[in-house]
Amino acid sequence: MRKTILRAGFAAAAIAAVAVPSYAFRMIQNTSVGRVSAGAAVACNASGGFTHWAQSAISWRLNTSGQGSNKAAALQSAIATWDSAKSDQSISYGGTTSAGFQTDGVNTVLFARGNGCTGSCLAITALVLSSGQVITETDISFNSRYAWNINGSDYDFQSTATHELGHTLGIHHTEISGTPHPTMYAYYFGTDGRTLENDDRSAASCSDQRY
Repeated sequence: MRKTILRAGFAAAAIAAVAVPSYAFRMIQNTSVGRVSAGAAVACNASGGFTHWAQSAISWRLNTSGQGSNKAAALQSAIATWDSAKSDQSISYGGTTSAGFQTDGVNTVLFARGNGCTGSCLAITALVLSSGQVITETDISFNSRYAWNINGSDYDFQSTATHELGHTLGIHHTEISGTPHPTMYAYYFGTDGRTLENDDRSAASCSDQRY
């Protein structure tokens, strides 16, 4: 059964002036410079472009404080899911860190209260952007008011990590809601989110093109 808890901070980021894209998947567009957790949802061929990495190798680190102590293997699996969908970039697990949800040059996954993720928000992703919508750093904060599990029960860490990692690659939420749901569907729907659907893979291919 699909849960109705929001998985990320990009759900309320639509901008009315953006034309309706011709694709089901969406990319994040934000021309700001600095740290952001919102952006317009645009198509792969949007004239204004979208957020993207300008480097071929990207790695994430896990802060093991709080609920992070037993999550390394699940995070590695989530990362590998996206790495298998990318043709031009290599994304990997870089080990542990004590870094937090701040601009410090470390792509960090951590567990905390706040950081812009409150109420029914399960997790939030921040992008650090330079000129040209280039992503230079990302952090993911899991809402520690919820219990995060790796055994398939709610709330499943791996599926939500897979979703949030999509945001770190510049991918917005999809509008496709049929079964099976794409990983980038905005609401939590259990362990099915651990695997990518065609819409997710198309978005990964789109971000490859931008790189």
